[in-house]
Amino acid sequence: MPPSPFAMLRRRRHAIHALVVLASLTGAQAAQAVVLDFEDLICARTQPTCHVGSVYASKGYTLRYAAAPDDDHPVGFQAIGKLWTPDAGGSTAMLANSCNASTVLTAQSGKPFSVLALDLAEANADAPVTVEFIGTKTDGTQVRMNAPLDGKPGWQRVVFPSAFYNLKTLTWLQGDCISNKSHMFDNILVMPGIAPR
Repeated sequence: MPPSPFAMLRRRRHAIHALVVLASLTGAQAAQAVVLDFEDLICARTQPTCHVGSVYASKGYTLRYAAAPDDDHPVGFQAIGKLWTPDAGGSTAMLANSCNASTVLTAQSGKPFSVLALDLAEANADAPVTVEFIGTKTDGTQVRMNAPLDGKPGWQRVVFPSAFYNLKTLTWLQGDCISNKSHMFDNILVMPGIAPR
């Protein structure tokens, strides 16, 4: 079933919001924005998946894998390569490879950062998925957002509202692998914290 006109309008509005945010940044702020795209993971160029470990660091940011407390066999991050079926769209992606695992994004500088967008896809494209994001601010307050995916092959862009600016951490949760299947992620658009206006 194709997405409803309202869903398409909502996605377009979120994409426009991300572009407006980027356009409104000063030259220095925009120059510091980076995309974590995992293309530096060479093993994923020739394998469907490859083990990354529990920490991935690139371009001034760190992703940490945390297994669920009851996980007796934590796996860590897996890079998803071009040979993965269902296809990851020709791009290298990342997967927190355990049920109920969490991924935590931080700035290596320890300073606040702002997350603008990222791409999500169902790992096996076999069922809809909902990904929960929890942003923790420097004062300890939290903001939350759920991103429902459609259960079909292909990437879906998640654009974050301004509540996800000036974070200390961004955490998102892998599904329970039963009623909420696993997802992979790519193209995290992130930058240093945006000064309040």
